[in-house]
Amino acid sequence: MPGIPDAEFLQDAFIQEGVSPAPGVVIAACTVGDDEDAPKNRVGVRRDGEWLEFGLSNEAILSVDATPGGEAYVLGENGTVVRFDWKSPKTRDALRASRKPFANGAVTHKGPLRRLRVLGGDVLCAGSVGQVYCLNGERFDSLPPLTVDGEPVTIEDLAGNSREDFIAVASDGYAAHFNGSTWQILALPIHTALTAICKLEQGYALCGKSGAVMTGSGDEWSDLTPVDGDRDYWGIAAHRGTLYVAHLAGIDHASGQTLRPLKLQKEAPLQFTVLRGASDGVWSFADHTIGRIHDGQWHTLTSGPRTP
Repeated sequence: MPGIPDAEFLQDAFIQEGVSPAPGVVIAACTVGDDEDAPKNRVGVRRDGEWLEFGLSNEAILSVDATPGGEAYVLGENGTVVRFDWKSPKTRDALRASRKPFANGAVTHKGPLRRLRVLGGDVLCAGSVGQVYCLNGERFDSLPPLTVDGEPVTIEDLAGNSREDFIAVASDGYAAHFNGSTWQILALPIHTALTAICKLEQGYALCGKSGAVMTGSGDEWSDLTPVDGDRDYWGIAAHRGTLYVAHLAGIDHASGQTLRPLKLQKEAPLQFTVLRGASDGVWSFADHTIGRIHDGQWHTLTSGPRTP
């Protein structure tokens, strides 16, 4: 058997983030154990019911993204980006051999990173003091930091087309568009901590705490009618005109301006935080749960006991 089963891959692991770059393929980045002084991580590629995986240590892995062509990237909070080939390897040894790390020394002096996204052909990573970097060959280019009234903000997520056209959302309650040289703070109808953003067929959707979900672009934004104003949303993604947002206990959806709970068959304990759009639906990643929403229905790929 070239790979390992779900139970072995998820043993002692907590899924931080995942992505599905092609139908039938899932990539997940996990924290293993709870030793914050010496972090351990497990990164895996799942196809045909088995995982090929490799480990990383000494830096907490927080984010992962991948291209349909075969390149995947994981981000450590201290700035390391590891590129690997998710498509070609057929064994764990081949997957491990495809790894190439890129260290970002500037992060040590500025603050930890939070998110990595591949936008068009650009690999961007951003973090805790508004800093944004673009992986250019084997070096990192620094983009102008995101600040509000001269103060840095904590970037939680990115979405867009390239390093010259993307939007960042911050836990400080701001969203801003970057045009390749300058930032423009967006006028949003709600000011609350923002956690995630995704592209739509036209414009963007973003979510945050206190039931906040907004759609729009440029100077035109509207907020959706919440299911519960006490819900904090942690993930957002869209598929075929339907928008999905995740809170810890479930997922809400909207095809218009009103959010409604998605019916879930809770045959096993499920957890929800990260949502990622893909060609075959919306994928959900959290703790031990990986699931897919397709044709308006939830399908559990794997789920296990909650991490203590």
